[in-house]
Amino acid sequence: MSKKAHKYYETTFIVDSIYEDERVDTILNKYTNFFKKNDGEVVKTEKWGRRKFAYPIKNKATGSYVTIEFTADPSVIAKLERAYHLDDDILRFLNVSFDKKTLEEREVYLVKKEQIMKEREAAAALLQQQQSAEADTVAEATTTDNTSLVNN
Repeated sequence: MSKKAHKYYETTFIVDSIYEDERVDTILNKYTNFFKKNDGEVVKTEKWGRRKFAYPIKNKATGSYVTIEFTADPSVIAKLERAYHLDDDILRFLNVSFDKKTLEEREVYLVKKEQIMKEREAAAALLQQQQSAEADTVAEATTTDNTSLVNN
């Protein structure tokens, strides 16, 4: 398959929460290998952890969420959905396709979010320095007051 035919996708699926993290990792590896076998490329994987559902799914109240971002030929999606339906470990899934405009907007959003986080960290560090300096000033003033009381 040519690279030009590949599109950018994101798939999120929910695994039963009774499984240990090792089992969730095994399921994640199973699907990343699925993409590699079908000429896809995994861009990013992310485990969100266990979350409580808003309503029961297959009589379960919680599940482990996993997200995989990948590029692949559009025909892979039908195979992926078939694999999800046949896999008893998967409670629910959602596949999303990103167009070029959405990817650009997403990239701008992520850069802006990272910049805001850096600014917040810098502000927190500055505030911590100021509080530390104020605490030192108060400690010096207390020491000076105690010294003058001892001298009197």
